[in-house]
Amino acid sequence: MELLVVVALASILLAIVFPAVGSGLGTLELRSAATRVAAIARHARDQAVYRQKTMQMEINSEAGTVSVADLEGGGQQRYEFPDTVHVQEVLPSEDAAASRTRRFFFFPDGAAPEFQVILSNTRRQLTVVGDALTGTAKVVEQ
Repeated sequence: MELLVVVALASILLAIVFPAVGSGLGTLELRSAATRVAAIARHARDQAVYRQKTMQMEINSEAGTVSVADLEGGGQQRYEFPDTVHVQEVLPSEDAAASRTRRFFFFPDGAAPEFQVILSNTRRQLTVVGDALTGTAKVVEQ
């Protein structure tokens, strides 16, 4: 009889704890993706200054990718978002008809664009904010 009570209690605890762990993984993937976008933007600016070459960061919201490339053909690094993370919006918005690919340029003098990339999953949103004045990018909660 005691074994039956222990099994029943264990089942109840698993039913409560397991969904909470699953939702935590989605949040972790979202935060990781946002942190990666900010790191890619910082890397693009650092490489532009260090190599004295213009670097391009490309965000393709349809394909779910972010890449950074040397415009003089020196190579490209690419990051793919997890399936649960989506690019909600990239600001400033373009006048063209909802282009799904946006490009931002980082220059050898340290000049960087001002931008916002809003990432989301089913539960929350995070925004990556690129500051033109300081040239840095950071993750902000909404």
